[in-house]
Amino acid sequence: MIPNRLTNAILYFVQIQLKMSSVAKATRAQTKLYLLGDSVTELRGGKLPSLRMALGFFLHHHLELKETIRQSSAVTITEIAKCWQKATIPMRDHQNCQTKLEQTFEEWRLLKKNKARTSPTQLARESDFVSRLEDLFDVAHADALTKTSVLQEDKDFLLAQREKGRRGSMAGVDETLATKKKRASKRKEEMLGRRQRMEQIKK
Repeated sequence: MIPNRLTNAILYFVQIQLKMSSVAKATRAQTKLYLLGDSVTELRGGKLPSLRMALGFFLHHHLELKETIRQSSAVTITEIAKCWQKATIPMRDHQNCQTKLEQTFEEWRLLKKNKARTSPTQLARESDFVSRLEDLFDVAHADALTKTSVLQEDKDFLLAQREKGRRGSMAGVDETLATKKKRASKRKEEMLGRRQRMEQIKK
């Protein structure tokens, strides 16, 4: 009797473990997004957000957190804006940015809807979409490259980010800006010192 009970207990334990493993696999599979891979829960890195990051973050809020399309686009653009503000590059109006993101989502949704098709057109559209995933999700203001208030270093950074692979990083931009501020502060101190010396001579 004891061996039979032990055998039954072992079988029951194995069944429980298999069920738990199946649930875990299903949960992991649910977080995988069509064409994108893993969902994005936060925007990190030294580059401006890519299309993959923007759409992945949007889908995390829309599909996993069950927010509406408008709510998801609003919170995504708010987070994206923090990255652009750090790079000190002006953005478009948030409403326009949301519209662009929602259009990108609609493009992805239609591709996903037809993913069972293997027609040359569907495959070409999927390939084109995937080829753009690492490109910059460009929400720069139309006059970003001509505004006199934007530093040339920031303009150069934007142009580099628009290249394939989004060349450069905000760490380099921040370092250049810090160097310029340090030089400006030193010039200000030197001018103040000369002024003080002039005033002493006059006395």
